Amino acid sequence: MNPIQDFADAPQRDEGYFRHNNAFAQEFYNFKEEESDWRQFFVKKPMENGILSKTYRIEHEEGLAYQVVGNAEVPRAEDVSKEFTVYLHRNATGYRIDDDQRLMHADEPGYEAKKMRRAMERLLKKENIDIMNVMLRAVQTVTQIPSGSSFDVECVADTVAAMIENAKQGPRVLSIEPDVIIMPYQMFVELQKDPNFQYVPEIYQNILLEAKIKSGGNRGIRHGETGQIVAGLRIVIANELTNTAIVLDSTKEALWLHEARAPIVTKYRDDEHITDVVDIRHDTQAVCVFPECLGAIKK
Repeated sequence: MNPIQDFADAPQRDEGYFRHNNAFAQEFYNFKEEESDWRQFFVKKPMENGILSKTYRIEHEEGLAYQVVGNAEVPRAEDVSKEFTVYLHRNATGYRIDDDQRLMHADEPGYEAKKMRRAMERLLKKENIDIMNVMLRAVQTVTQIPSGSSFDVECVADTVAAMIENAKQGPRVLSIEPDVIIMPYQMFVELQKDPNFQYVPEIYQNILLEAKIKSGGNRGIRHGETGQIVAGLRIVIANELTNTAIVLDSTKEALWLHEARAPIVTKYRDDEHITDVVDIRHDTQAVCVFPECLGAIKK
C-alpha cells in the first residue's frame, strides 16, 4: 500500500474530508524524518496542534564544590536558568489540478501522486532552509578562508580547536567535543584534494550505489552521510549550504526543533473553478540553546 498514491487517488468532494487523515499525516512526517539531512541534529519538542507559541525554561549548572574547614557552612549553588519563548512558523504549500489537466494526464500513472510528492519536497526544503539559517545565526566561532586558499584538513582542525577554547572563555564554562561537520558537496570535493585528508572512495561509492535514484534520473543523491571522517568529525553533505561548512557538537542537545504534533493535510473540491485542491501545513521552528556548540568555516 502506498499512502501517497492512495491519498492522491481518493475522490475529492467534501472540503476538509481528509483533515484528520492521520495515516497520511504520519506518512508525511516519516518522509520528513527520512529525507532531511538536518533533523537528526535536533531534539524534537512536540507542541499541541493549534498552539503556536510556548515558553521554556532551561537550566545550566556552573561552579565547583569547595573544601570546608571544621563546622563551616556548606556552600550551596543554584543552577543558572533562563526562559525563552518559541513561536512556530506556519509553513504551508499545496497544489491544484483542474479537470482539463486531469484529462490531459489521464494516461500518466501516478500523476497526482507526483504532484503530492513535489509539494512534500517543497515543504521539507522550506524547513531545511529555516533550520540552516538558525544554525548559521547561532555560530560563535567563524573561520574565514583567505581568498585563493583551499578548504583543507588544517582549516577544519583549527576551527575545532577554536570552538573548544571559545566555549571555555564564555560567561558559562562549557566543555564541548565537536563531532560533526556539515558541508555542501562542492566543499567536500575540494577537501578530497588535500593529501592530508584520508579519503576512502570505496565508502562514498558504496553510499552512492545504495542511494535512492531521483525520479526520472539515473544518478544517486549526493547528500546526507558520507561515511568519511576529517579531524575527528563525521562528514554530512547538505546542499542547502553555499561556501560554508558548519561544525557542531551534536551530543550536547544544543539544537531544539519545535513542531506541531502532526501535519495538517486538507483535500477538497473547488467547484467554482472545477479544480481539486490539496493544502499541506506543518508548523515548525528550530532554536539553538547552546550557541557555543556551533562553528562555521566560510570561503
